[in-house]
Amino acid sequence: MVTSAREPESGEEPRIPPPTLRQAMHFDGLSQAVLVGGGAGLDRSIEWVRVMETPETEDRLRPHDLLLTTGFRLQEDVDALTRLVSKIAAAGGSGLVVKLGRSLTQLPPEMVREADHLGIPLLTVGEEVAWADLMEPLLERIINAEHWRLKRSLDIHRRFTELLLDGKGVSEICRTLAELLGSPVSVEDASFHLLAHAGGSVDAHRRETIHHHGTPPRVLYDPEIQSVLRQVAEHRHPMKVQAFPHLGMQRPRIIAPIMAARELLGVISILDQPPDNEELAYMAVEQAALVMAFALTKEREVAEAEEHVRGEFVDDLIHGTYGDEPAAQRRSRHLRYPLLGRHVVLVTDVDDFRAFLRNRNLTEESIQAVKRELYRRVSGVVRASHPRALLQARSDSVVALIPLGPEPGDPQARLRALAVQVREALGDWRPGFTVSVGYSAAVEAPAGVATAHREVRAVMDTLARFRRWAQIVAVPELGLTGLLAGVSPDRLVEFSQRYLGTLVEYDAERGADLVATLKAYLEQGEQQAAARRLRIHTNTLRYRLERIREITGSSLEDPEIRLNLTVALRVHSLLGDGRDRRRREGRQASPSAAPARPA
Repeated sequence: MVTSAREPESGEEPRIPPPTLRQAMHFDGLSQAVLVGGGAGLDRSIEWVRVMETPETEDRLRPHDLLLTTGFRLQEDVDALTRLVSKIAAAGGSGLVVKLGRSLTQLPPEMVREADHLGIPLLTVGEEVAWADLMEPLLERIINAEHWRLKRSLDIHRRFTELLLDGKGVSEICRTLAELLGSPVSVEDASFHLLAHAGGSVDAHRRETIHHHGTPPRVLYDPEIQSVLRQVAEHRHPMKVQAFPHLGMQRPRIIAPIMAARELLGVISILDQPPDNEELAYMAVEQAALVMAFALTKEREVAEAEEHVRGEFVDDLIHGTYGDEPAAQRRSRHLRYPLLGRHVVLVTDVDDFRAFLRNRNLTEESIQAVKRELYRRVSGVVRASHPRALLQARSDSVVALIPLGPEPGDPQARLRALAVQVREALGDWRPGFTVSVGYSAAVEAPAGVATAHREVRAVMDTLARFRRWAQIVAVPELGLTGLLAGVSPDRLVEFSQRYLGTLVEYDAERGADLVATLKAYLEQGEQQAAARRLRIHTNTLRYRLERIREITGSSLEDPEIRLNLTVALRVHSLLGDGRDRRRREGRQASPSAAPARPA
């Protein structure tokens, strides 16, 4: 159900809008006016009345001005009279009233046609009508409307100030704004995560935003929407935004930025706003945005203080600097973290964060905003299933300590699902932004946390060195790979090259598949099973194995050689071809042109 414009409460002064030209024609003075053109614009509102004494007056016109003139100095210039109508339209004026008599006895047809074309009401009055008689009732109504507007603005300011002083949060401010306007309102943070909403609407985008707890990426990253959002942030004031039916935004809306200093904290959206109530909407949403800026800043400061205390505890646990176990128990009780039972360390790393920042040329302020959003999204996913988890932001990564409790059983399936959720939540956030997530085996706390973190960190760092992005790493499942993560990358590459280098080169040059053949043979342990896995004849397999012996100079019957080849294959699979990595690094370090030969 779509809410309608709010009715005045009992005892509340009814709204007094500025008069329209249609209404003004019933006032004294203008009641004698004759409409000669531009009747389509009679519903234009009048916010001031201006008498044109000299031609320069037309250059000082403002929106919603009603211009009065005798046509003095223009009576012989049909083009100037026609241009006067055009200038009123360009300025957003309300209309033109011409007093016929000494200067003009009638209006030229060209002027009337221009008024009809532009929808600018063109009226005439007789010479006997005094400007004062015409202006007095109009100005009285305009001043009353302005008085109502100022009084209403003060009322709105008082109401939102009371919310601020009472310590009300974003949800209460949102509800109050919706109540004041009788319109649906939604509030999103700077990353367009839904913070609050009130009121109903048939707008499909609004329903989708509420369902997904934020603006869907397909809408957020639409080029037209990005352009609108940039304008809103740069304008720093409420703006009327057109409908975008292809995105489900079926109705126009007013969007207001929530700003603190130069930082965008969020946006307020108002839907289904009746046109006759639009001025009130602009007044109210500006006040609401100001109060919400205070509320969001306060909430963020409180949250950051609490997270700082939790983060310090996590930092002490992963570095083993928590003191003794009784001290750790006391701190955990203070933080309401259950130290009893098993725990898992989960690490979320941004993939190639430097390149991400370099490609977007972000300011330091924007970089910090990205890091805050990284932490918010990771903590949101983790705490949805583990409310008591402790998290710490560490530059471009987030460390989480997750309590599993004393219950027995293997938590690996649940942890992998959680890691996938974290990766997807961040992958949906920004195009080109990916993360890798790793988690440890279940350990006892506090003693086992440092080792668990060290193991996860070693694997994540190794993957990052070799540019393996968007990975899910379960340390308990790594086995040999987990052990290899503790070895320096250069030694791993050297080992892989020693046993597989010639074979990899042969495959690359000949388009062969000997590395995969060797892998299948060593994993299956005998020829027939390996041939079935590769879907080739056993004779073909024997031929390939013989070629492998010739190329590598290794005996596949020697257990030590088989072990070394197995490890080399694991390294090759984990890190990729070391030669490719060296070539990449060489291209980055070397100039594109070859050095000149000495003379």
